Amino acid sequence: MPGTEERISPARIGIIGCGLIGGSIALSLAKVGHPVFVTDKPQNEKKIRKQIPKAAFKGSIAELCDSRPDVIFICVPSSEVINVISDAAPLAGPGTIITDTAGIKQPVMAAAAGVVPEGVVFVGGHPMAGSEKSGVDAAQPFLFQNAVYALTPLKRYPEGSMKPLLDAVEQLGARILLMDASQHDRIAAATSHLPQLLAVELVNLLGDLSSTDEHFNTLAAGGFRDMTRIASSEYTVWNDVIRSNRENIDAMLNALISRLVSLSAELKKSNDSVIAGEFEKARLARAGIRKGGKGFLHPLYDLYVVVEDKVGVLKEITSSLAEDGVNIKDIELLKVREGSGGMFRLSFDTEEIQEKASGILERHGFQILRKEFEG
Repeated sequence: MPGTEERISPARIGIIGCGLIGGSIALSLAKVGHPVFVTDKPQNEKKIRKQIPKAAFKGSIAELCDSRPDVIFICVPSSEVINVISDAAPLAGPGTIITDTAGIKQPVMAAAAGVVPEGVVFVGGHPMAGSEKSGVDAAQPFLFQNAVYALTPLKRYPEGSMKPLLDAVEQLGARILLMDASQHDRIAAATSHLPQLLAVELVNLLGDLSSTDEHFNTLAAGGFRDMTRIASSEYTVWNDVIRSNRENIDAMLNALISRLVSLSAELKKSNDSVIAGEFEKARLARAGIRKGGKGFLHPLYDLYVVVEDKVGVLKEITSSLAEDGVNIKDIELLKVREGSGGMFRLSFDTEEIQEKASGILERHGFQILRKEFEG
């Protein structure tokens, strides 16, 4: 948006693997003026040229590296990442940054440590974004808007050596989170891999029960379908992830099993107060999931806008800010009470923009809170 973002000199971007993730990175960065070079299987060249006309297609990793990109994104399937790093790293020029997009980081980082030459910067990466569709046909330039993008540097590099990558990721619209690879994999096991397995087994349980009583399927609507949507994922997508992170996943499974066993015991004892406490603890914990900006390279600054229940109120908010050149980085409807109103969370790049937005909205008659109220 005009007037709110620092201009960044365009880096040369190389992309190895041009499916959903690689294609979306190519579209997004080419759109803002980066020279983009991509390579993929020869049979995909025509499709890639059509979908991403601003990108230069190269016939091999060697040809792509000859173009001397400043940053190389490796966006191939997880099972191929380590081999591609081994092929690309020796061909990269001094100062080149190589990064991947695999969902598990420890095996990638261990492999990179053995093949990345001195002078080449390696940073593991995991964009927390995706789609139910795959392939370059599904690529779109706004895939990473407001998504968390985890980065795990191989070692402590000199100040400024990662800047072209950090700038590129920020221009994707993502929020950068720097962390250790082992920390990433443990957290991913709890927040991504465990929910996937839980959804699979919940649906399988229902399937077994419905084999003798079809009404189980009939009543499995609403919340059950929403909660288990990810059970539709194909195992081919998860095979490498589960194999590579099995120890962390097993630890999280055992932790969940322990909690379920305890819950079962409380149910048998009709201990309603303990169960009520679990519900309240979960409610408070879930409310805090989005709030913390800790750990982000550039945290966002939030305002909470109390609104009436009326048509056009969101348009009034966004139009008021747009007229003064204020860019909203993220927006979320938090609370709605039919007939009485609700609350929006608006996020901004800096505290100064947050202050400016607050003043504009207050002048337009909106009630502004700096901290979300409970209830």
